[in-house]
Amino acid sequence: MEERIENRKLIIHEIALDLETAKNVITKEKTKFFAKLGFLKPKHEEIECESVQLFYEPFIVAKANYFLDYYQKKTYTIKIGEEVIEVIAFDQTLKPEVVKEKGILKRPHRAIVFEAQERVIHKAEKHMALNRTGREIDPTKLPSGSTEPEPEKVLNKVSDRVRELKISPDNMLDMIRKRTAKRPPGVGRITEEVFEVTEYALVCTPIYEARCRQLKTGEIKIIPISGVTGKMLSL
Repeated sequence: MEERIENRKLIIHEIALDLETAKNVITKEKTKFFAKLGFLKPKHEEIECESVQLFYEPFIVAKANYFLDYYQKKTYTIKIGEEVIEVIAFDQTLKPEVVKEKGILKRPHRAIVFEAQERVIHKAEKHMALNRTGREIDPTKLPSGSTEPEPEKVLNKVSDRVRELKISPDNMLDMIRKRTAKRPPGVGRITEEVFEVTEYALVCTPIYEARCRQLKTGEIKIIPISGVTGKMLSL
């Protein structure tokens, strides 16, 4: 199998939400995170935000295509009339035989049965994303926005705020290869087989994390807000 693997890119989202705006969003939405039974919310003054910090959450994203050009054996059964005694096709003389189909109401009939090979094109594609612990997530749920033009410089500058990636990026290649490059049953001679990774990136997206406490119970919640969209992000 031929493999074509795109070099891994580094993508860092630009911050679109400043700290004060993030605090306002959290203040407005904080009570819903302490709701009981989905609707019993505490009062705003009962929730205190102790801190709001900016972090960068890493994700591994990849897209892959699989192409397979192959031959497979196929048995063809062609029903013929009772008066036919032979069929000549491709310089071969084929004799009819009685074919019994499955089913109570099916009656035996005369047919020409012959073996042939089909040339088949099989295609598959996959879009995957993993969070920093290696758990698969929906790639469409990742924030999308402007990206830093010089991601390496930004990464060096904010490295102390980038969450640790618990898995090797190569794990993504192994996973997407197993999910995408699957040969169908009955594969015979192969003409061409290609596994191609068209997108492969480490994406770091800014997240404001608010540590909030319910004063009556002492319960603490960590509320993550995307620094790109201003919406809650929990992936």
